[in-house]
Amino acid sequence: MSKRKLRVSKSIIFYIVRLLCRYFIALMMFSYASAKILGTQFSSDLSIGERTIDSMNGFELTWYFFGYSPTYGIFIAVSQIVAALLILFRKTVRIGVVLLLSFMVNIVMLDIFYEIEAATPMAILLTSMGFFLLFSDWKAFKAYFLKAEVNMHSYSEQLPLKLRKIHWVKYILIPLMFSAMFFSIYQLRDVYMHKNDFYGVWVVKGQPINKIDKVYFELRDRIVLRDTAGNLYNGTFRNTGKSRDSFQINTSHYSNSMRNFVKRKLDTVKIVGEENIKKEQTRLIELYNKNSNTDPIYISGTYKLVADTLYLIQDNNMEMKLVKEN
Repeated sequence: MSKRKLRVSKSIIFYIVRLLCRYFIALMMFSYASAKILGTQFSSDLSIGERTIDSMNGFELTWYFFGYSPTYGIFIAVSQIVAALLILFRKTVRIGVVLLLSFMVNIVMLDIFYEIEAATPMAILLTSMGFFLLFSDWKAFKAYFLKAEVNMHSYSEQLPLKLRKIHWVKYILIPLMFSAMFFSIYQLRDVYMHKNDFYGVWVVKGQPINKIDKVYFELRDRIVLRDTAGNLYNGTFRNTGKSRDSFQINTSHYSNSMRNFVKRKLDTVKIVGEENIKKEQTRLIELYNKNSNTDPIYISGTYKLVADTLYLIQDNNMEMKLVKEN
């Protein structure tokens, strides 16, 4: 009797583990698909066209490449939704696993070799779960692909009697789960994809001030300035709170040449301690900016927006006129 109880207990645990893997995979696939549909994935900065290929990291290159075609992004999203739905139901879980692994293995390789470190752990986890579902049902998979006759239930997946009575709950749980995830992604879009009134590309008309000839108002109040020499300055555009139309721009220059300069100089000296290294990095950046005439740009004052024309009136009463590109 005790052996039978132990066997049933192992069977239930195995079933629950597979069930949790299936639902977790489906939930994450739907979240990624929602992000693509809502536009929070594969979106690049407006100013990315100003940058050279070798100045981008693996994440930026991959994001821009896949974001080039919105239709392809939707195709990936549909594939993820289909895989999620197939994995949720026991009768279709096998074909769902095959579909899942067909793109998840590729995603893991992209994350690793393009050094997309933030996404790699989750991609590896989801792929590992997919392989667990595959190999824990290996006899049935082997039978299908090698066309051998075998009992298709190669593992004990019979529902315990108590679970059968509440099996119908999944038809309520699955829509609620997907709806909650979609709503969460939608809420995140409002936070991370926020566009202010100036979002877009603006060209400076007339005499450039502070060497600026083009301005990119990015998502989340970020701003990129381009000077007449083609240097880029990244920073933020803020309402200072003094009045509704007051603003403050804080930007600093960064480039591959700056990074290489700092790295080369640090490699030639021996500095002990993380804090001392940071101080030396700051000093070298200031030295580079001074020599290359790319000191940080700070602008504050008031603005006036008239249709597609933006006037930035600085505290020193100098006015910058910007016209929005179509």
